[in-house]
Amino acid sequence: MKTLDYAPPELGPSGGTPWVETREGGLFFVNALLAAPMLMTLYPVTLRWLLRVTGVLDRPSRVLDPVPAVAAHFLPVVGWFAVPALVFAARTFLRTAPDRRWARRALALFAVVHLGTVAWTVAYWF
Repeated sequence: MKTLDYAPPELGPSGGTPWVETREGGLFFVNALLAAPMLMTLYPVTLRWLLRVTGVLDRPSRVLDPVPAVAAHFLPVVGWFAVPALVFAARTFLRTAPDRRWARRALALFAVVHLGTVAWTVAYWF
């Protein structure tokens, strides 16, 4: 049996644990999971809006209209779940080290997505 000579990659000056395996890396991953359904809803809504504003799409679309219609039906009921996710994203943002620029930017994006979901839910109820 032959053994392979494999050296693990260098981890850099930050220490022995990769960032993804730290507590704040895990919290970032959970925030990404909480933002994913809302991003999947906002993408077709935003795309449909852009196409209609630019004049490319001037009639109903079988591809782009079902997702916003389903979201408009369910989001006012489940949109309130974005409030704890917003608080969680803000707390994780404050705990993330300032040298993790991209993680902080993504967490800010997640917070904006959650805030937009809450705003959409509140606007629907009023």
